[in-house]
Amino acid sequence: MDFVPIVFSIVLVVLTIVLSVVGVQVILTLAELRITLKKVNSTIDDVDRRIDMVVSPLQSIASASSAFKAGSKFLEVFMDIMQKRDDSSKSKSKSK
Repeated sequence: MDFVPIVFSIVLVVLTIVLSVVGVQVILTLAELRITLKKVNSTIDDVDRRIDMVVSPLQSIASASSAFKAGSKFLEVFMDIMQKRDDSSKSKSKSK
């Protein structure tokens, strides 16, 4: 009986079993990676929602501040116009 074909057959069977086990482990690892990525995605979505909850009031405060600044600028220009008008009417009354 020839010894080499028997050894090759045994090696082939062992390699097939090892590669099958490695393949199953790779599939299980990929499945666990998928679950982990879903959890990470959920966490990132939650953080994004919480950041939006914080940023939204800050944007409202910024827009209110901008509106107040524009209103104060308008009031300043209006007061300057009224002051110039008052000064011109006083100068006209003095010249008469």
